[in-house]
Amino acid sequence: MSAITIRTATPKDAAILADLGARTFRETFEPHTSGPDLEAFLAAAYGEAIQRAELTDPSRPARILEVDGVPAGFLQLRLGHREPGVPGERPVELQRIYVLREAQGGGRGAALMAEAMEMARAWGADTLWLGVWENNHKALAFYGRTGFREVGEHIFQIGDQVDRDLIMALDLGRDLS
Repeated sequence: MSAITIRTATPKDAAILADLGARTFRETFEPHTSGPDLEAFLAAAYGEAIQRAELTDPSRPARILEVDGVPAGFLQLRLGHREPGVPGERPVELQRIYVLREAQGGGRGAALMAEAMEMARAWGADTLWLGVWENNHKALAFYGRTGFREVGEHIFQIGDQVDRDLIMALDLGRDLS
């Protein structure tokens, strides 16, 4: 059985998050997004300097999932941001929860989600919310099993491609264990 650990990400982990972010995003979206647009988006969203800046921002904490000591996924929260329709007095965005395809299964995504919920509750959040592409059926099923419900939508654009993301929220006042 593989050893799973989740640790706090620091600015020294910027290269790890840049790699994991680009790899997992590519695994999911490359079949649906044009090459140049995807490459430009990945550079703008997951460049190492961008990740370092995000990791130094106290409103963007992150955790890294390791399997047998090898980084295999991560989560990142964003405090102080909300979309229309997100309920609660103190919502926290689950901006990223990514696990490499080869590492999916075995409760790894659930472990990251539990960590995200614990972090949000520790900050006094009453709602955890996220945006997810409407055609990412695997992610939608996972979020549904976790207790998230659809509360809205927004546009997500990569180059000229315009997609619809569903906004989903989880009431952190509920005990889901």
